[in-house]
Amino acid sequence: MSNQESPGGVSRRALLKSTALGSLALAAGGLTLPFTLRRAAAVQQATGDTTRIVWGACSVNCGSRCALRLHVRDDEVVYVETDNTGDDRYGDHQVRACLRGRSIRRRINHPDRLNYPMKRVGKRGEGKFVRISWQEALDTLADRLKSVVAQYGNEAVYINYSSGIVGGNITRSSPSASPVARLMNCYGGSLNQYGTYSTAQIACAMPYTYGSNDGNSTSDIENSKLVVMFGNNPAETRMSGGGITSVSGAGPRAL
Repeated sequence: MSNQESPGGVSRRALLKSTALGSLALAAGGLTLPFTLRRAAAVQQATGDTTRIVWGACSVNCGSRCALRLHVRDDEVVYVETDNTGDDRYGDHQVRACLRGRSIRRRINHPDRLNYPMKRVGKRGEGKFVRISWQEALDTLADRLKSVVAQYGNEAVYINYSSGIVGGNITRSSPSASPVARLMNCYGGSLNQYGTYSTAQIACAMPYTYGSNDGNSTSDIENSKLVVMFGNNPAETRMSGGGITSVSGAGPRAL
């Protein structure tokens, strides 16, 4: 990768590094949380001299982005709670995470978690890897990218997206906000995807089932006279703790 400075005085390598680190910081900082910064600041509190509570978000292959209250001591997460602020009333419910989010500390501290670049040295499937430096990793990626584009063109480069962790990493999980997508746009483009492996079946079936893909907001259930559900119990399946309040808002009208 070239160290040549741009007209603004920043090298390409420095730009890529700073952009990637900045995106990670934004994701880790909880800017995608479904509540206001004012409310988040109001509930932050200290518990002792060394433990503090900060807001985070679940990123366990789910687009719900449930809120997590992380108890941090010496820069290490020691305990995880979900959203337990407010009175959990209809229209302002607590965004309660499921067990996947509440157990995220195990994922953070898992011994198999990748914390640095690894390079395969054996045959594919053998599981043989060696640790390499970030410098070598960036140079390897840059060299391979230039080689592929030179030989096959930009349409040979595909940046995979991940609908379950939108906004949670620096890959093309959020197409317009991804530094990698921005890099490829500046480099001549890349192969795009169509549809989604997450909800494509819903988008295809809904017009035949209900006549349209559009509908009212779930919160409008409060104003309904009759709610009919086919094999669906939102009290058990609605993400982000919204099921119970939605059903209770409908009351005896739900069937």
